[in-house]
Amino acid sequence: MTKEYFAGLDLGGTQIKVGLCTPDGVEIWSDRFPSNASLGQEAILKALEDAGNIAFEEARKNDGEVGALGLGTPGVVDPDKGTIRFPVANLGGWHGTDIVGFFREKFGVPSVVENDANAAAWGEYRSGAGKGARNLLAATVGTGIGGGAVIEGELLKGAVGGAMELGHITWEPDGRACNCGLIGCMEAYSGGWGMAKEWGRRLGNAEAPGVSDLVQAGLSGDSLANEVLDEGARTLGAGMMSAVHLLNPDVIVIGGGIIDARPRHLELIEESLRSHLLPKALADLTVVKAKQGNRAGWIGAALRAAHLIQTDDLKKSGGGNS
Repeated sequence: MTKEYFAGLDLGGTQIKVGLCTPDGVEIWSDRFPSNASLGQEAILKALEDAGNIAFEEARKNDGEVGALGLGTPGVVDPDKGTIRFPVANLGGWHGTDIVGFFREKFGVPSVVENDANAAAWGEYRSGAGKGARNLLAATVGTGIGGGAVIEGELLKGAVGGAMELGHITWEPDGRACNCGLIGCMEAYSGGWGMAKEWGRRLGNAEAPGVSDLVQAGLSGDSLANEVLDEGARTLGAGMMSAVHLLNPDVIVIGGGIIDARPRHLELIEESLRSHLLPKALADLTVVKAKQGNRAGWIGAALRAAHLIQTDDLKKSGGGNS
């Protein structure tokens, strides 16, 4: 009997992570390939096609077939059409791309596209640290601050697919300039790039150091680096208060490269968050480290495709985005 698998792809600025899983999230196979993002839309689509073809071949090698395909991508994804609504940094020509149509033409299976942070949140909800949650809030701490939420079993997307921009909650109305063009965003204080820039400023450097340089310095015992990192963690915890009071989650999942490298970061985020919450928001609240790690994006996208097949939404829409 042929087994049914679900393929997921996670598009990044340098790599495409791809894998196969069962409907309940058991990984069958995974790999990663260059995304060729700097070369523009055609090169990105070709890289996705090549990675997808390998996934389909792996399914056949494992006595199965791909029932549906999911992609997690940077950018605002139109919740109805699966197209990218606005320009995306580091992904030239990605704005307006009909990814669902491309996948349907190339692979002939129902396909779904989600924002990468949303895909990661769904992956944690379905088979990761947030499994069993009623209302889940997910945060990713890396170069930037990503966010996603699942409320009463539904992925929160917003009117145009732009919900849960945790990194762009205002922390200081007249504060630091953010890369997004706004002023005082939490990402400018708690995102890796924001903390690295502040560390460089305090060191007197004309140019901001790299995020990995900051984290490594902190891990090596550099007092100034740890001061900046600690401040960023506490700011994120306090800033997340708004989202927690609005959504009232029972589980908060926090992950990302900085969390993986620095356990203290998660401890400070949780400590700061709990100290800023109303009692009703604290009731039955659990804060946990993300479980899926680097596979969160692709497995979340694959499980999103699996869910939409199971609920018949993809079939009813002819294979389009939910």
